[in-house]
Amino acid sequence: MKKRRVGLQWKITIALAGLVIFPCVVAYVVIGEIGSSVAGGAAAEATASVAAMEKSLDAYRDLFETTKRLHAEIADRLSRRPELLALDPNVNLEKILDDEAAHQANLRGLAVLREDGSVVAEKAHPLDAHEQVRLRAKVVDQPLASGGSLRLTFAVSATLQEEYQNLNKTIETARLVAANRTTALPSGTARAALVVMALVVFIAVGLGIFMSTIITRRIDSLVATARRVSDGHVDARAELVGTDEMAELGGAFNTMLDDLEQTRNQIEYLQRIGAWQDVARRLAHEIKNPLTPIQLAVQQTVSSYKGDDPKFKKQLVEAKEIVEEEIEGLRRLVDTFRTLGQLPKVAKAPIALASVIEELRLDPTFAAKLELVPPAEPVTVRADKLLLKRVLANLVENAIHAGDETGNGKVVVTWQADPRGDTVAITVDDHGKGVADADRDKIFEPYVTTKATGTGLGLAIARKIAIEHGGDLAIASGRAPTGGARFVLTLPLRGPDASLT
Repeated sequence: MKKRRVGLQWKITIALAGLVIFPCVVAYVVIGEIGSSVAGGAAAEATASVAAMEKSLDAYRDLFETTKRLHAEIADRLSRRPELLALDPNVNLEKILDDEAAHQANLRGLAVLREDGSVVAEKAHPLDAHEQVRLRAKVVDQPLASGGSLRLTFAVSATLQEEYQNLNKTIETARLVAANRTTALPSGTARAALVVMALVVFIAVGLGIFMSTIITRRIDSLVATARRVSDGHVDARAELVGTDEMAELGGAFNTMLDDLEQTRNQIEYLQRIGAWQDVARRLAHEIKNPLTPIQLAVQQTVSSYKGDDPKFKKQLVEAKEIVEEEIEGLRRLVDTFRTLGQLPKVAKAPIALASVIEELRLDPTFAAKLELVPPAEPVTVRADKLLLKRVLANLVENAIHAGDETGNGKVVVTWQADPRGDTVAITVDDHGKGVADADRDKIFEPYVTTKATGTGLGLAIARKIAIEHGGDLAIASGRAPTGGARFVLTLPLRGPDASLT
């Protein structure tokens, strides 16, 4: 049975209600018994209430400031994204909105505006009827360095501001009571009133300190974690226990940090691949140009020899064969460099994942060794079909080679959508020896291979394509059920407005 959650908002409301009602009830009873002589006691009680309520008011302010800072940080981070700085009307705001709204501060709308205020692109997830009861929209405008601005719409509590204002009004009322009720009580009644008020003050102050300490301590934990991350401790995470909104905020904050760390790692990987691509293009150009003149020069040298020394002529022919063989090897290397240096750009469109994977069976080298395990429901992804097929073919081919080393080249391919509905995981399992722990961290680096005839580019290209699709390619930490290695390709699912037509 799911544990019923008592929200932070209700905890504060109940505490403040008890803080205000209790002295009021006591004052009512005393007033009913002694009449107008209770005025002085009411003044003291009101003063004590003000002190306690002001502490809780400070807790509200801290919560407002933390939420405001979080919204500002998200706005600032999004404003630096290249696709938004370009003011491209075709920018995929749906994907950006989904990525940010899934784990962060309830981001519901995103719009890119020109300098004149006109809309370049806009996407929103409006509040439904149920959410409108407890949430309201808050708009944050963030200027873009390239001109124009970014408009973000967050869903925030609809009642928190009202409760803050009501509490402020209550404090002002209590101050008026304390200032106006100055009639002295008889000594016996005064002592009784002092005792009652002392108890009220003790309870109210204790409760106020207790509640504000809980709130501020958790807020301080979030702020401290954010500062540690900004200081370079990327593994820092907030530790907020409980089931209320602050705990949910801490969980969303940690998820955001996990996503940022993954994104940073992917960007660093793409930068390394980009550097390799530049080197590959240069090498392909520099190596290709002299190959043909070298080959022609050697052939001309051999053919121009008219002497009758058979031993020397044999040496010339052998030298020609060696040179031609090495030139052919260099040409293959140039083709490999050209493959890495001229990867096409990703052109994503909604495609049925099963149809792409089924096409792998058309390759006669795959057909007899490929076992497909589709999910119960069909899955559609936003991807470049040719590039996705290239990634899958590379993974299957590697899996077959790994299995052939142990005598079983069977490959099992499965895919399943994430329960949250935003990604799909494709697994490729082989019957090979697995990947050694020492090779796991570098297996996706260019020119790193465990095969005698491999170039070490296949997995590097495959992971680059996966990242450019908004997903990733990784090797599972444990062995596959088949006993070999398991490679996991994650891809984003198609958006709600996508269509196969």
